[in-house]
Amino acid sequence: MPNSPQFKSASFSPSAGYAAGFAMPERAHAKSPKGLTREVIESLSTQKQEPAWMLAARLNAFEIFKQKPLPAWGGDLSKIDFDDLYYYVRPDERVQQNWNDVPADIKETFDRLGVPEAEKQFLAGSGAQYDSEAVYHNIQKHLTDKGVIFLDTDTALKKYPELFKEYFGTVVPPADNKFSALNSAVWSGGSFIYIPKCVRVELPLQAYFRINTERMGQFERTLIIADEGSYVHYVEGCFIKGTRVVTQKKYVPIEDIKIGDKVLTHKGRFKKVYHIQKRPYTGDLYSVEIYGDATQKMQATAEHPFLTVRRTHKNERNTHWKKEWKPCNQLTKGDYLLIPINQTVKTSNQHKITIPLGRGRHGFKNFVITLPSTLSFFRLVGYYLAEGSVSSGHYLNFSFHENEREYINEIKKLLNEIFPEYRYREVHYRANHSTSIVVNSTALARVFVASFGKNAFERHIPIWMLEEQPSKQRGLIHTFFNGDGNYYCQQTKYGRKEIFRLSTVSPNMVRQLRDILLRLGIVGAINCQKDRGKNRRPMYNVCIGGEQAQNFGMLVEQKIKSKLNKKKRATMFYLDTNFAYVPIKKISHKKTVNKTVYNFSVRDDESYIANNVAVHNCTAPAYTTNSLHSAVVEIVVKRGARVRYTTIQNWSKNVYNLVTKRAYVYADGLMEWVDGNLGSALTMKYPSAVLLERGARGTVLSLAMAGKNQHQDAGGKVIHVAPYTSSMIISKSVSYGGGRASYRGLVKVAPKAEHARCFVSCDALILDAASRADTYPTMDIRARECNISHEASVSKIGEEQLFYLQSRGLDETQARSLIVNGFLEPIVKELPMEYAVELNRLIQLEMQGAVG
Repeated sequence: MPNSPQFKSASFSPSAGYAAGFAMPERAHAKSPKGLTREVIESLSTQKQEPAWMLAARLNAFEIFKQKPLPAWGGDLSKIDFDDLYYYVRPDERVQQNWNDVPADIKETFDRLGVPEAEKQFLAGSGAQYDSEAVYHNIQKHLTDKGVIFLDTDTALKKYPELFKEYFGTVVPPADNKFSALNSAVWSGGSFIYIPKCVRVELPLQAYFRINTERMGQFERTLIIADEGSYVHYVEGCFIKGTRVVTQKKYVPIEDIKIGDKVLTHKGRFKKVYHIQKRPYTGDLYSVEIYGDATQKMQATAEHPFLTVRRTHKNERNTHWKKEWKPCNQLTKGDYLLIPINQTVKTSNQHKITIPLGRGRHGFKNFVITLPSTLSFFRLVGYYLAEGSVSSGHYLNFSFHENEREYINEIKKLLNEIFPEYRYREVHYRANHSTSIVVNSTALARVFVASFGKNAFERHIPIWMLEEQPSKQRGLIHTFFNGDGNYYCQQTKYGRKEIFRLSTVSPNMVRQLRDILLRLGIVGAINCQKDRGKNRRPMYNVCIGGEQAQNFGMLVEQKIKSKLNKKKRATMFYLDTNFAYVPIKKISHKKTVNKTVYNFSVRDDESYIANNVAVHNCTAPAYTTNSLHSAVVEIVVKRGARVRYTTIQNWSKNVYNLVTKRAYVYADGLMEWVDGNLGSALTMKYPSAVLLERGARGTVLSLAMAGKNQHQDAGGKVIHVAPYTSSMIISKSVSYGGGRASYRGLVKVAPKAEHARCFVSCDALILDAASRADTYPTMDIRARECNISHEASVSKIGEEQLFYLQSRGLDETQARSLIVNGFLEPIVKELPMEYAVELNRLIQLEMQGAVG
């Protein structure tokens, strides 16, 4: 559901053998002794300078903790030694609001965990907790102006004591269970969020948690209050249909991108797409036009990140080029967007292509034709792209004006050198004063059609030529210019105008020509002539002028003076070895409703090229571990408000992850829990929603993976107190390597909750005979009229499935991962991209150990 306030959390800490399982040198400004005593709690409260009522609440919770027994259901908790834990470690003196002020070693920790700079910049607010205390908290100013509060919980207690006291412990009281009592006694850090009435937050609020100290217990406390009619509308950055993306084969509309496609990233290399998103969008849609390409404008959602350089001089080009990711709604006219240059260079002496050739009544057979990857062949291809054609499927033609003898003779020379086995003839046409070189070869005709396109509109340059040595590519550009290029030089009232142009009716190839020029150190701008008469396609041009004209003139052997109109040649563009920097010409925005938008995730780099420029796809954080995690999350969703809380966690295999998460939902409010659990020795977590008033809704989406020595006991709870309330719980679990996954759920319908509706679905996948899956549903229905349904399924991977996939070239790990991804895909595809990215990464990480 798009219009829902969201809070996200990700947790970190060291673990042997885990990708993020490193530990930094301990940085403790203050550290309690091991064990939990009244003195430890009093010292903790004194160091935090808390009011007397909070110390009293802590001590009361401590007494409840001592009296409460460990839960006898769920997993085995007997190995937890509460006297062998540190309950409070403070890494620094104060919370910073500027990331640059955070101590370097702590910043390095989060950088090593993979928290990307882009994500730090595109959140409405962001927080980071290191051991017991927050070290960083920040929120965008415009949200503060609206009255939104996003603070670490300790600071919130100091700044807003009355608001804090009104809600603290009301949703999850200390007496709820042993671990809620423990958290209430020793809580430290976490996040406090208040969203005022009818306030809309367009970007997610997010917190990162890291435990660095060995045997450290983390007890963060999160309290969220969404006032009446408020919500955080989480909007994933996306583009509209028709946005062209650079793939290895050609420029492809974003709606046609598929998983497995290789796309160019901001690092100038091709990486695979591994997740696709398509969704309706309501909000501001931004249109951005650049000077480098007049044929396209980018239309993106407000927060989609662009790689940009801020303009520092109003009327002059920048002298410094500091790159940063900025959301679309923060771009301004004159700022520079970046066109990445493909950095791949793959050179060879030949290239093989397979084509079908007829054998009379015996049908067709595939033949392999070897093409030389030489400068001469690149020059021949340049002529074909400009002046070539294929007729009747058997004849390869190169056509020129009869006076262009220099080019005609070069074609003959190149054919004699490259393809001496093929015969050609020179044909003259008096009616239009043209001359054609015609090669009578079905094989060669089909090779050129397959490699470069049959007609002018379909022209393209294959990837192997786009990534060859620049010295060969110079030959292609030179001969293309001989055929379909021109030099424009004319005196205007503003002075002399001088431009080189490469022209084509192929919208795909015009950008490929521009891309090759970038590899040659030349920036060209693209424009289009549309009004060319009836039944004539638009003409696209790559235009090279200003200081760039000198370099291009050298390439095509035409001397160009260093000055124009008695001034040194200048250009608005800038070029280095990695990027072309092009200024924004115009930027505008308008409201749109239910517009279909697209986005996708890219392996490693998490970026791609949309309508020429580099954009990010808002990736997700990395993950790690701790020793005991016992958090409490309290959420109050008032009338008409919406909240989404997402947690994706991958704990180390010795962690006890014991969390109480509950929301009170009032009339017409909506609470959405998205909960992913991987890793840990034991997880016991059941996000719950108490539907208190008519029209309240709650959903729980729970995913769990349990491997060797792991028990994931997860699920969800909904309690219908009022009539006409609705809820849904969807649970999927995977167990492998002897792991155990359990669904534990509760649906309770009070006597007055007439016409309540609830749907529960729990599916389990078992990967081997040593693993186990359990279902523990509880239905307590006391209303006379309601609609409650529950369905469950357990399935196993069959040997036939594995054999089939392995016979297709996959190893056993890959085959099992594919089956798991397919099992989870119906849920994962419904998630916003950021959550799907997190889950997919963690699933891949877990499945590495699923075999053996």
